[in-house]
Amino acid sequence: MHARMQPITFRMQHATMLLAIDTATTITGIALCDGGELLAECAWISGRHHSAQLLPQLDLLLRHVGANHESLRAVAVALGPGSWSGLRVGMSVAKGLALAGDLPIFGVSSLEALAYQQQRRDMPIYPLIRLGRERFASAEFVFGDGIARCGPDRNVGLDALCAEVVDRALFCGDLNDQVRGQIRAALGERALFPSPAATLRRPGFLADLAWQRLQNGECDDLVALEPVYLGEAVKSKG
Repeated sequence: MHARMQPITFRMQHATMLLAIDTATTITGIALCDGGELLAECAWISGRHHSAQLLPQLDLLLRHVGANHESLRAVAVALGPGSWSGLRVGMSVAKGLALAGDLPIFGVSSLEALAYQQQRRDMPIYPLIRLGRERFASAEFVFGDGIARCGPDRNVGLDALCAEVVDRALFCGDLNDQVRGQIRAALGERALFPSPAATLRRPGFLADLAWQRLQNGECDDLVALEPVYLGEAVKSKG
């Protein structure tokens, strides 16, 4: 008679594990990197259920790589622009983990992470995050040795944004057929778009940007760090 086999367990050693959290919009994402190497990431449409879904998914991702909360050495969080409620959830969780573990925290612009994700060196990049009422958060970026910002985050309509574009430009982020069509109607062949898969905000790129700052010896102030909204808070109907 064979003895009952015991389940195999393992725990990897993580010297510099960084967690990235993105709850800027109805898409939630988390990523884990160690020593600059992306270990795991996931992104899903959470709607307004960030608070119910974020921590269970984080615990699952940590288990997948043989780690736990005590394995974390740094935390990064998307600053937005984006949803008021979503950003508050991500910021609260990130600050809670940083405070509990005495960890450095890094706030990363959601628009910057979107632009960085495209890795295009030959034209300006305009990431878009929908704010509602036909308004978008956007800013102009260029990619060289790294990602560089050419202007501040703005709350802008597509017509006004397109009127400023004089050469070919890449638009990414919150794109659907209607948005693509409106931009194409204004700019014609000057407007370029990534593939549908590349429009999804990947938290691994947020983690990469935060890791670069960690390597440079930078971090943000835990108390002073706040999200960037640009839009107005949505008031619940009572």
